[in-house]
Amino acid sequence: MNLGLNIMKRKIEKILKEPLVYFFILGFIVFGLHSFLNKEAHDGNTDSFTVEVTSSDIEWLRSSWEARWKRRPTQQELQGLIDKYIRDEILSRESLALGLDERDIVIKNRLVQKLVFVFEDLAEAAEPTDDELKEYMQNNLEKYKKPATISFGHVYLNPDKHKNVRQDASVLLQRLQEKKMTGEQAASLGDASLIKAFYDQISLDRAANILGKEFAKELFQQEAHQWQGPIASAFGLHLVFIHKRRAGRFPGFEQIRDDLKYDFIYEHKKAVIDQAYKAAKSRYTILVEGLPYE
Repeated sequence: MNLGLNIMKRKIEKILKEPLVYFFILGFIVFGLHSFLNKEAHDGNTDSFTVEVTSSDIEWLRSSWEARWKRRPTQQELQGLIDKYIRDEILSRESLALGLDERDIVIKNRLVQKLVFVFEDLAEAAEPTDDELKEYMQNNLEKYKKPATISFGHVYLNPDKHKNVRQDASVLLQRLQEKKMTGEQAASLGDASLIKAFYDQISLDRAANILGKEFAKELFQQEAHQWQGPIASAFGLHLVFIHKRRAGRFPGFEQIRDDLKYDFIYEHKKAVIDQAYKAAKSRYTILVEGLPYE
């Protein structure tokens, strides 16, 4: 008996992960809402001047207060909450009756946001299994690949402080190679700079952000364990010493499991929302004056 229930449960969870299921659910909700609103709008017996505050409304007001202030409201405070609820309901109805919601971008954005929240709630699926995450990882390997990095030190030469900066760089390079100097001792032979003298496990993109794309590209082409250069950056010239290289690599599943789960759920939600929008859009005729529109 339990085995049969477990099999049925797994089948239901699998079905609920299909975006098409949410498309049908959303369709029922949208059409149901549409019918309900139209019925209410054309129902001659509906009293639009009646404001009803139900026990569930009062409980919602009470629990919202308690969640914010960490205590239950007094009778007087609860009465104030009810008064405000009634006031807001009356004024919102009066605003709608006057058409104040029309062409109001703030209201429109808020309504769009609330509908997207409805879509997201519909898209909530069961927790992805490890097998699903591993399959997702295999289909998106490049996204999670760790880039190649290098650890390097450099000696900086400021062009403004040298009559012939390239000649001085050549002389200094020979000295560094002969003395086999590295670290602070080598850096002290260069000019003062706000740039760090040593970078540990820096990627190509990170080096490009600091010293420019051309510098980074040339830097990553240099041999390790010897002084080389000069390499030009936006700041001046640099003599570089690469201490260590680390090739690009793919992390293990457990290392990025949380990232995989977040991305998997995000993409699932996005797929459901996109399908829901396409379904809604298909019911409209769209005219954009003066512009082609597909």
